[in-house]
Amino acid sequence: MKKNVALLLLLISIQGVFAQQAILPEVPKKLEFAGVTVKLDADAQKLVQKEVNSLLTPENKYLLDKLERIQWYFPIIENILEEEEVPEDFKYVAVAESSLLPDAISTSNAVGFWQMKPTTAQEVGLRVDKEIDERKNIYASTRAAALYIKRNNLIYKNWISSLFSYSLGATGISKIVPSQWSYANEVDFDAQTDRYLIKAIAHRIAFEYRINRLKESRFSFVEYKKTKGKTLNDIASMANIDVNELKKYNSWLLTSTIPTDKDYSVAILVPAENLEDVQSKLNRQNELATSDAAFPILKRVTVVTASEEEPIFYEINGKKGILAKPGDDVASLARSGKMKIVDFLRYNDMTDKDLVEEGKIYYLKKKDRKGPVPHHVVLTGQTMWQISQMYGIRMKNLLRLNRMNTVQRIQKGRVVYLQKKRPKDQPIEYLNGKDSEELEKVPMKEQYDGTEEKVLVKDARQPETTEKPTKPTSKPIIPESVIVEESGKKNNRPSREEDDIIVISDRDDVTPAEPKKAPVNPTPPAAVKNTPVNPTPTTVKSAPVKTTTTPAPTTTSSSSGVHTVDVGQTLYSVARQYNISVKDLAEWNNITTSERVKVGQTLIVKQPKGNTPAAVVEPKTTKPAATSSTSHVVQKGETLYSISKRYGVTTKQVQEWNDMNDQNVKLGQKLIIKK
Repeated sequence: MKKNVALLLLLISIQGVFAQQAILPEVPKKLEFAGVTVKLDADAQKLVQKEVNSLLTPENKYLLDKLERIQWYFPIIENILEEEEVPEDFKYVAVAESSLLPDAISTSNAVGFWQMKPTTAQEVGLRVDKEIDERKNIYASTRAAALYIKRNNLIYKNWISSLFSYSLGATGISKIVPSQWSYANEVDFDAQTDRYLIKAIAHRIAFEYRINRLKESRFSFVEYKKTKGKTLNDIASMANIDVNELKKYNSWLLTSTIPTDKDYSVAILVPAENLEDVQSKLNRQNELATSDAAFPILKRVTVVTASEEEPIFYEINGKKGILAKPGDDVASLARSGKMKIVDFLRYNDMTDKDLVEEGKIYYLKKKDRKGPVPHHVVLTGQTMWQISQMYGIRMKNLLRLNRMNTVQRIQKGRVVYLQKKRPKDQPIEYLNGKDSEELEKVPMKEQYDGTEEKVLVKDARQPETTEKPTKPTSKPIIPESVIVEESGKKNNRPSREEDDIIVISDRDDVTPAEPKKAPVNPTPPAAVKNTPVNPTPTTVKSAPVKTTTTPAPTTTSSSSGVHTVDVGQTLYSVARQYNISVKDLAEWNNITTSERVKVGQTLIVKQPKGNTPAAVVEPKTTKPAATSSTSHVVQKGETLYSISKRYGVTTKQVQEWNDMNDQNVKLGQKLIIKK
């Protein structure tokens, strides 16, 4: 009995072996790859067969998962290769390179579906930085790989040579690729053929054979493109899918929010039975998202300026506007626009307490009663005031169209009406799938998260505080987009001067500016698809507004030596008006450079007799004889200059004692101060 059982088990195992062998394809002596006939001699045929067998055995979970990924990703790759006019057979290269794992990393630090190094990726237009790694994006990386392959094919005139170049580069194969392959319709492989080509052919034979014998997958990818300023949580909620699954297939996004420099394609894996429903939701989102794609429409009117003091005018949404430069305030912009301050405030839906922000465009004409498009979908951190500035629609009309009696906090994803009043029986619509809800009414004071900001050098994603020091500059900071329009290249920033205020930031690479109210980013007319801007409007209890403008001073100093602060002025703008430094102005008035001045406040603007400005007093350069020292931990709002004044030393001494190359200090940094 035992012998019969053993014999039966042996027969079953033998059948299993034969069955396993039966599913392996036999490598032919001749096959076609990318339209080129490949002839294999006996040695090459054995090498390819060995690779095929290793790819398809054993049939374990790893192989089955790879086959499933092939079913998901091949439709995407095939469509892109067809659009780029690259032979479809190159889809097997991605399988050979990464097994279609987005997070695959090679020993040479090549990353992603198509295994590209950072330099190669950036060369073919992929973004690779701390926020985005498009090598892990199936849509972007496939298009980039197709570009790379096409470019090399222009050199070698043969798709097999182009396949070879994907391994070693166009230059790398120049001396080893057979010269007769150029324009050839047929190539020969032998035992000396590079193993990369052998493996590529094996992948084509093995997986073409295997996937033709698979059942159709129950899942499929849907591409979502209108992603600017959204998070994966938003998209998951909108598509009614698990956000963790969405993140799994979109590991190219390294931050919480998708940047706004362009539309990044998000891959959404959905069950086949839900495909139509998800696609319908995405189409609805795209329909509304495209309505705000081209706004604001900006056109620079002032081509060149003779001096830094001259205003720079823009046309914003067909209306006259003006660019706020460093040191500008409400009074100076109104004066440049030849209008009353009260009119400037009214045109921009501002109060007399709101500050302007450098690099922003402000209206010099009345905004319209209706918007240029029907709807707008609220992005992260946007307020109704920002939307009003973005589309050039008056705030009171915008509130009326959306049945809002007061300024309310608005939820991201909300559909805002711009042309007609929201029907009374129509609930508030959200594109992220949330039910309509009336949110708490609050004063118009929103934190700006900076998802749309491009002009300012500060990192506006950090929460704003009520007070931050200003950073005076010797020249106006004109947005890079404007500079590119004029000269075709970026302008180098002027080097930091002795009088500059070094601002402490919670981030190493950020220089915050004083919080001001900001309308819309200027963008060159060439880039019509302008990105909406997130200004930081602040509403406070209104004070009487003066109806007269402040005339520009005719001299650099006041005859009385004092100045009365006018509407919208800052410590910096006053210092600029009298051609003095912010440090001197602060010292003469016994205040700090970060303090805000109030309307009606009297400031000393002329050096008091017998007082020498600290900026020109040069302490002795010799080190103190005493060897004792203390330490100072940098607090929020402190600068290297303020710390040096506190201890009666120079900034250069503090730099020397702490081996500092510049005057930047960070919150919490410990500094050595020698007595």
